[in-house]
Amino acid sequence: MGKPKNTKTAAVWSLVILGAGFAAMLPFQQYGWARLLAGAFEAGLVGGLADWFAVTALFRHPLGIPIPHTALLPKNREKLTNALVSTVENNLLGKASIESKIADIRLADLMLDGVEKGLHTPEAAVSIDILAKRLVQSLPLAELTPFIVAEIKRQATNFDVGPLLEDFARQTSEKGYDRHALNYTLEQAESWLLKPETSYTLGALGMQAISGIQVSGLMQFALNAFLGYMNEERMGEMIRHFLLIQVEELQREEHPRRQAVLDGLRSQLTRLATKDTVQEGLNGWKNRLVKAWEGDASVLGQMEELRARFLKYMEDGSYVPTYILPLLDRMLADLKENTGLLDKINLRIVEGITRLVEANHSRIGNLVRENVDKMDNKSLIALMEDKLGQDLQWIRINGAVTGFLIGIVLTGIRMLIH
Repeated sequence: MGKPKNTKTAAVWSLVILGAGFAAMLPFQQYGWARLLAGAFEAGLVGGLADWFAVTALFRHPLGIPIPHTALLPKNREKLTNALVSTVENNLLGKASIESKIADIRLADLMLDGVEKGLHTPEAAVSIDILAKRLVQSLPLAELTPFIVAEIKRQATNFDVGPLLEDFARQTSEKGYDRHALNYTLEQAESWLLKPETSYTLGALGMQAISGIQVSGLMQFALNAFLGYMNEERMGEMIRHFLLIQVEELQREEHPRRQAVLDGLRSQLTRLATKDTVQEGLNGWKNRLVKAWEGDASVLGQMEELRARFLKYMEDGSYVPTYILPLLDRMLADLKENTGLLDKINLRIVEGITRLVEANHSRIGNLVRENVDKMDNKSLIALMEDKLGQDLQWIRINGAVTGFLIGIVLTGIRMLIH
């Protein structure tokens, strides 16, 4: 604001000096140099006043007199506003210019670079921690539970136990589970046979079984003689001794009977696992259990417990630099290497901004118009004089100086002619 005021003061003083100089030369017209200076001062004064009139006429009526074609700005305010709006919309901020500049900018790359730089700041870690905790806390577990239960039921219903049975039968042989099962059974049988009361139990069962045999004649006589000799203790010892021998033979790896038993077990297990009726029966039993299962409360309880454990683990925020940030870094690195995807993202961004510009381009001009219309003529003139005042005042000064020089030339020519 200081410079325009100084220039305006200089412009006023130029007119004062020219007027004073013209008046001072009038008494000395008999001298040639005085006439020459008087003509120069007169022409400079006329030039300065003419430019003052022209500059003033742009903004207001000179001396308040409504001279035609003055106060051009207030009279043509609407035209000037329309011209300013048109210039801004079509030249300075034209749609084609904006779209061209946007298309040249790799917005997707800039966004990724910005995200990558901001990720490893303390503020970003705190924000990620807060967002992650809020996300876990706000999960609608009660609303999610029915969907999870339904999915569990669907997966369980679609699960076929047949392949599982067949794999179990195969793994039993390959991993030696059948041998372990046989060894365990033999160990339990041996342990039971070695108990004192086992002998009496076996004897009683044996005597009862023999007594029930129906024979006649000589065989009945022989059977009665055998029963007269035998009792539960003797019978039990005979049976136990026999069974212990059998168990001992089956416990030896090289014994052929053991291998025969194992082969029989494997064969029966494989036949059982591949039998359609067995598989269908197990699948049906499984499906009935699944259908009858009311698991909403159980699943919801497990999910609530899992959330509580997860939030407890998240308390100190150490999971962010340990897991979240490395994961985001890998994602950003993968995205940066995928130039094709970046090109597509950038194209979508440009298209989106272009559509936004096209849809709202007229608002730029409307904004200019609104801001101009907010000012009255006095404020608008003051603004323009403030921004252009120095140059406008130089027009007056230049007009005075130019007039002065032209006055010297013209007066000199006139003096030479006369």
